[in-house]
Order: sequence, then C-alpha cells, then structure tokens
Amino acid sequence: MDHRTSHFPFPRWFSRSEWLIRLLRLAKTPGSAGEPGLVLIQIDGLSRGQFQRALDEGHLPFLARLLRERGYRLHSLYSGMPSSTPAMTAELLYGVKGAVPSFSFYSRPNRAIFRMFDARPARQVDQRLRGQGPPLLVGGSAYACIYTGGAAETHFCACTMALDDLLRRRYPLRLFIILLFSVYSLIRVGVLLALEFLLALFDCARGLIAGQDLWKELKFVPSRVGVSILMRELATIGAKIDVARGLPVIYLDLVGYDEQAHRRGPGSRFAHWSLKGIDGAIARIWKAAQRSSQRPYGVWVFSDHGSEATVSYLQKTGRTLQEAITAVFGGAFQTFVGEHDVVGTPFHRTRRSLAGRSSIRPRVTRSRESGKPLIEHREPIVAAMGPIGHVYIDQQLDPEERSRFARSLIERAQIPTVAAVEDRDHVRVWTKEGQFILPDDAALVFPREHPFLADLVADLMAVCRHPDAGDFVLWGWDRSGLACAFSMESGSHGGPGLEETHAFALLPAEAPIRVGAKGYLRPLDLRQAVLEYLGRVPHSGMSRPPAASARVGAQNAVPVHSMPQSLLVTLPVAQSAWP
Repeated sequence: MDHRTSHFPFPRWFSRSEWLIRLLRLAKTPGSAGEPGLVLIQIDGLSRGQFQRALDEGHLPFLARLLRERGYRLHSLYSGMPSSTPAMTAELLYGVKGAVPSFSFYSRPNRAIFRMFDARPARQVDQRLRGQGPPLLVGGSAYACIYTGGAAETHFCACTMALDDLLRRRYPLRLFIILLFSVYSLIRVGVLLALEFLLALFDCARGLIAGQDLWKELKFVPSRVGVSILMRELATIGAKIDVARGLPVIYLDLVGYDEQAHRRGPGSRFAHWSLKGIDGAIARIWKAAQRSSQRPYGVWVFSDHGSEATVSYLQKTGRTLQEAITAVFGGAFQTFVGEHDVVGTPFHRTRRSLAGRSSIRPRVTRSRESGKPLIEHREPIVAAMGPIGHVYIDQQLDPEERSRFARSLIERAQIPTVAAVEDRDHVRVWTKEGQFILPDDAALVFPREHPFLADLVADLMAVCRHPDAGDFVLWGWDRSGLACAFSMESGSHGGPGLEETHAFALLPAEAPIRVGAKGYLRPLDLRQAVLEYLGRVPHSGMSRPPAASARVGAQNAVPVHSMPQSLLVTLPVAQSAWP
C-alpha cells in the first residue's frame, strides 16, 4: 500500500474552511497535490495505561475505530526525561534530548526563574533549540505548543503568546472572524462552554467540600473551560483550514486532559470526560484531511507523556516545602513553587525570613587593592514544580558538606529522593534506603522490570548534569510509595514513574516506524519517521518487525509491533508508580 493517505474530491465552494481562507486572505501551498502532508495530533499527558482504559470504557470511539477498521497500530512511546512537554517536544521538534531540566527551573545566565508556559522563557529556549537541530515544522503550522518547531504560523503557542505578539498579528480580530463565520462551530462552542462551565462549577463545589482552597478552585473554572473547550475548538477549526490550504505539516497539542489530570488526577472522571471531546475533535480533523484537494494527508496521534496519581507534599508531610527547606538550610533562602495551571499561580517566596540565616557558608573573596577578605552572601534558591525541585547553591561544597545536606533533605525534609552530580560519568542518589551511584546501582534505585530502564537512567543523569539543573535535584518519588508533588496537584509528571514515562503513538500501518529490539519508540524515533514520511530524508530501507497482538478494547485484538511482554499488558491506573 502506498504510504500516502488517500483523499477524495470535495466541493470546495461548500467548505467553510475555503471561505475562511479567502476571507482571512490566507495563502495556499502551490504545487503540493502530489506531495504527502501530515497532521500530528498530540494528546497532552495521556499515558498508554489511561489510553487503554479510555478505549475500554468507550471514551475514545473514533480512535477505537481507527484501530479496528483503518489499520492503525498502537505503539509504546517512552517520553524521555524529564517526562514533561517541554523536554519531549524539544526532542521531537528539534532532535535535542533533555533540553530543559524540568518544567520550571532557575536560569543561571538570566538570574531568573523560567516557567515554560511563560512567553519569554519559552521563546528564549526555542531560539536556543533552533541552533541545535533542524526544526520539524518548517512551512507548517503549530497550535497550543510550547515551541514553534520552525512553523511558519503559530497559534496559542507559549513562546508567541506575549501580548505584543498577539497585537502585532491582529490575533483577537482574526479569532473573532473565525468564530463569527463558523456559525455551526460557534453554536457548538457555546453549548459546550455552557455545559463545561456547569460541570466545572459542580467540580469546584466538590473540591471545596473536600477541603480544597477556595481561590484555587474558583480560578480553575475559567482555566478548565478555556483550555478544555475554547482552545481545543479553535485549534480544530484552524487545523481544518490549514489542511484545506495544503500546509505540509500541521501540529496540534490538545491539552484538556492534562489540565484536568493535574487538578483531579489522571484517572478521574473529569479527566476522562475531556477525552470524549478530544476524540470528536480528532475525528473532524481526520475527515477534513481525507477530503483535502491540496495533498494526501496522513494523521498521526500520540501523547507526549503520561501522568502519575500523586499526593501533595503538604498532605504527605504536614508542612510546606518552604518550611521543610527552612529546617535544612535555615531561613535565608528563596523558594519558588509553581503549579501547572495554565493561568499560573504566584510563586511562594521566602526571603530572609526570621528563622535565621542560611547554614550555607558565605562566599569569601579578597579585595584586589587591600587583600582583605570580602564576604558575599549567596543564599540558596529553590525552584519546584510538580514532582521535581532544584536547589541552587552559589558556591562549591566539599563531598562531606554535600552529603550532610543531602541526608538532611532526606531525613528532616522528608524528600523521597535527592540526586547530585558526582563526577563527569556518575550521579549520586540518596534515598531513605541509603546512597547509590548511577549508573552502577541503577537496579537498586529503580525496579529492574522498568521497561525503559536503560534510557531512563541515562536521561535522568543528563537532567542532573544540565547547565540549569540545581546542585541538588529533588524528586518526589521513591520505589515504595505514592509519588508526591511539591505543588498542590492530584496528578503530576516529570519524574521516572511507569505511568508518566509511558506515552503512546497511534499510527497508520504505512507509517515508516521501526521499533527495533528495545520494543518501544522515543521522540527521536517519531521524529525520524515524520522526516521520512514527508520525504525530507531518504528511507532507510529497514523492514518493520513482525506484528503481534495486543488487547485494545474489551473484545477487539489489533496488531501492534513486537515489544516486550511488560509493555503489552494493560497498565494499572491511579496507583503507585512502583510495584
């Protein structure tokens, strides 16, 4: 079978997308009829285990149909480390592993906290990535992504969402025209917004009854409605327009499930409710791609990472991270704790508190003129979001001091796992079970049966060695219990848990995918397949491995590529990351 998706003629004069192209004066891609195009749809934060459950419970009827009737195949996809959108998509869009050490971190060169949904930090990282690897989305479009990926047109992307960018491109006016002209879509959005708003208010009431913070619950209502419905519908309309224009590659990140999973947990009813709307959006984009008269389109669906069910650090220990850090370093430090809510939350800052000065020794330098010692006070900085935190100390610690602070973080602050760079080739890890050296003691730190163990250890060590990583990297997980998040979340990701690192890729049989002996994909493999499909690199000529069977639904068996047995089982949901 030809690797290009078949397409059918469609009366263009009846198409709303065609009329919007004329009204907005958008250009079509000339001479593209014989070249393949690709629509990449990312379901943010959906693990393979939760994907399987959603299929079984009927929340993804269209995707189940692709598996059952259209020859699509399901693959395991390892997210890379950290298991978060900025790291995974940097590897996919630019071919750069471990581009950031976490979603939020302290940038030493900029002397500022970076959060990757803020426009200026995201733009700065995006510009750096452009110099490290060829972008994947050249000539195409991107919706709701962190980075541009080299796309000619970006919409709702973090790095281009600054107010000056939006006004310069007359973005509000263009959105108004799209919604006004798409009468059916406008009615649909209105009905869904009203329904989602009622559900959000009901969910808010449930949260308040459960003892959640009133302001956070109220703030989550517009966030949930805007991300789960409005942004998804606008991205869907935009993708259909771009298909009608014949853009070579179109990339969407549908973030509604991830937003719900952070707040209520990855296995919650509200998170899975959002998947029904996502499934319908994918169905509309897929049908538009089949009707395109500009070029034959393929449609690939995948997730960037999964999410772990978590308990907050405050719930687990009875105190905030700031209070715990005070017990270790004293009171003179700066702590930045953020959450993954799109609207954002102010950082909690503790600066020169009354608890006393830091136990970190001040830096001592000498005056060039007099030779007398000069003291510079460098207080620790703590940046934390989700299950990852970084402690930055602006001075060298000898091995004994470093070990003392690490043990104190484990014993007094009750941090589950602490890691620090040992030397060029090793990372030291402290847990309540003792201290270990990676990669030598990997089997003592992680379960031997972890399906991505070799890649996981290498990537975690790279996170600790990242230029913007802390001198101590705090991890909210261990082998023995439920993972914790340093912010107030019921679901989180970024660490090495089985759910959060185990994403999926749902691809047509003709996709040039080679799983290999390891039995799973990682973003670099998906990137290579995209480049081959679009004809930007020659096909390697490698044959695909034989197909196997995997359960995808209550009564339907579908072929998937051969992979280890541990990846074929239905994953447990809403449980501990470790056995």
